[in-house]
Amino acid sequence: MVSWRSCLPAILHYGASHYVLLGVPQGNYVCVMNPAIGQQLLPIDALKLEISGYALVLDSENQPDPQAQADKKRSTGFKALECMSLKETARMPGIYRLMVLAFLISLTLFIMPTMVGSAINQVYSSAGDADFPYFYFLLAFFVSTLLAFAVRWVTERFIKRFVVVNSVAGFSRLLGNSLNFFAKRAPGDVFSRFSNWQQASGIKIELDNGLRTDWIIGAIALGVMCYMSPLLAMVSGVGVTLMGLISVWAIYRDRYYTQQLQVKTAEQSDFILESIQGFSTIKSAGLDSQRKSVFARYALSLFTCQQQQRIYEQVKSSLYQLIGSLEMVFFMLLALPLLKKGVLTLGEFFAYSFVREIFTSYITKIFYAILQKNQLHVIDTRARDLFPANSEHEAAPKTLPQFSSRLSFRHIVFAYDAQLPVLHDLSISLQPGQRIAIVGESGTGKSTLLKVMTGLMAPQQGEVVVDGQPVDYRQIHTLFFLQSQEDILFNASVLENITLFDENVDEHRHQRIKRSLEGLNLHSVVEKLPGGLNALIRESHAGLSLGQRQRLLLARAMYSNCPVLVLDEPTANLDENTAHQVMTTLLDHCREQHKTLITVTHSESVLSMFDRVYRMDNGGMAQVDTLFASQPDLTAAAYS
Repeated sequence: MVSWRSCLPAILHYGASHYVLLGVPQGNYVCVMNPAIGQQLLPIDALKLEISGYALVLDSENQPDPQAQADKKRSTGFKALECMSLKETARMPGIYRLMVLAFLISLTLFIMPTMVGSAINQVYSSAGDADFPYFYFLLAFFVSTLLAFAVRWVTERFIKRFVVVNSVAGFSRLLGNSLNFFAKRAPGDVFSRFSNWQQASGIKIELDNGLRTDWIIGAIALGVMCYMSPLLAMVSGVGVTLMGLISVWAIYRDRYYTQQLQVKTAEQSDFILESIQGFSTIKSAGLDSQRKSVFARYALSLFTCQQQQRIYEQVKSSLYQLIGSLEMVFFMLLALPLLKKGVLTLGEFFAYSFVREIFTSYITKIFYAILQKNQLHVIDTRARDLFPANSEHEAAPKTLPQFSSRLSFRHIVFAYDAQLPVLHDLSISLQPGQRIAIVGESGTGKSTLLKVMTGLMAPQQGEVVVDGQPVDYRQIHTLFFLQSQEDILFNASVLENITLFDENVDEHRHQRIKRSLEGLNLHSVVEKLPGGLNALIRESHAGLSLGQRQRLLLARAMYSNCPVLVLDEPTANLDENTAHQVMTTLLDHCREQHKTLITVTHSESVLSMFDRVYRMDNGGMAQVDTLFASQPDLTAAAYS
């Protein structure tokens, strides 16, 4: 038996929806290269709890790209500083004006120690006839507070604009992913990654501007301190250095807890969404106790991690406070003798205390900003998988020519797994106005074929020819309207669900909708809803049966102006009489509108209505008579 240790290094599935590289084991520990948090040494037993059992396997013919390896080697030295990049917010218009404004307002902090030091020296050096300038002191405080409020107001406007623009752009890129992308990912994980990324955008503006200017304020404060007393400045410098060492110690731990909380939150969110979607099954099967038990495990895991993070944060905060307190003690031990000897005046002592507070505050802000940038980098890294470099919409070629004579799919090959093709050397031609039915056993690839034909998924091999002109598969989606079994009703009105939010619904189109609903035997159903066509509905709406919901989706397909309608099991939830009426309505509609109709169906009673019937089997497809289509045993003879 081969030891698992001999298989390392390896790439294994770890946690929720990402992979890690396992290096050579060291005793009972193994080196884990985690893209979310960096390099770790983890106990083997702890690692086994997180590994799902799936490994990333590369085909032997796939060789590494030499150029990509060279680029990676050149960038290795900058990898550690990647999380400190300020490029994202630098692209925001006006960001540097905001930075300069915030910097100038921050300089007003040095007015207070100057005034206090001068006033105290003046009061104590006079014969007692000089009063402390309380009015000017309060006026300066009031003005600086108003200026800080103004900066906050302007900053919040920038933050809102940045978050909205960034979120909309990110959501657009998310929608640019292929259908296959979402088929491989849990909804809860996608939701968690995107929502956390969106929330993180809200603090990037202020965080990055702070990193651009806070070090300047800190340097000015340190210079003033060195000018007033180099010895006391050295004490503050040592304290800041120790705080920096604590921050370095905290970087990888912050990454670890951030990544763990992200993963565990995503797992719990996905479980909750799954429970809501499957609520009917849970109730009918009596799974309440089982779901509660599983949720308790997710909740325990999540809140245990949160508890550990809070303890860690308390330890980190206590270390910062300890260093700050020790620095204060040494400052007083050195400053009081200097004050007693007259090396420092009382005014200089108070002024130095104010400047020291400014220095400590801004340097501490820098350390916390670095740690926050480190945490945001984890969130951004997890979300990066959601945003393709080039979306399908951006990369799509020019608009497709009009389909007027023939549309052909030639030698199409498609596979989810390279070793198990779902569609194998499949060819089919369409003509305007044709009525085509596709039949076959469950699992033979009928639904996959429809998604490939409509351009939702790209085939690995084959070509698409429209009116004699080869075209890119991404162009053909404008010709097809696919009504699949995964379609849903949106949380909107009946009218918006039928028109898919078309803003140009005139009286003529209203009449089209009315005729469609009457043909689908839905008009009276919609009229009974509160508000009729304007009634608000959603998926699993209590006022609609399963069959009525399906017919409403067919009304949506009939409203489309696409020249080819593709319907996946349009009569699956209907009785025989209703199915016949619905199919008659669909065929009449396609005939009137000169549309081509492609239907996957298991209903034998409607096959005689179609011009051609194809049966799918073993990834292939052959045209058969309606007699053969309804008798699978005879189909083999048709193939041979």
